[in-house]
Amino acid sequence: MECLMRNLKEHALRHIITLLMDFHSNNSSGKVLEVIVLGERYIYLIDSLILDLIPSAINIITFVVYFSHFINAYIGLIIIDIIIIYI
Repeated sequence: MECLMRNLKEHALRHIITLLMDFHSNNSSGKVLEVIVLGERYIYLIDSLILDLIPSAINIITFVVYFSHFINAYIGLIIIDIIIIYI
C-alpha cells in the first residue's frame, strides 16, 4: 500500500512538472493537491475492499454453507441473523 502511494505521488509529480506553463498560470496548486489526495482516497478504498471486505465475505459465506449443509439449516440461518445484527 505504501509503495503504491509513493508511486502515485511520484507519477503525479512527474506529470505536474511536464505540464505547460499555461496550466500552472491558470490553476492553483491547491487544486492539484486536492486531485492527488482524491486519488489516494480511491486507492485506499480499493485496497480496503480487496484486502478486507472480500476475504471476510468469502469466509462468512463458506462458514454458513458448511454449517447449513453438515450440521443444520437452522444453524446457518442463526449465523446469518447474528451477522446481520452485528453489522
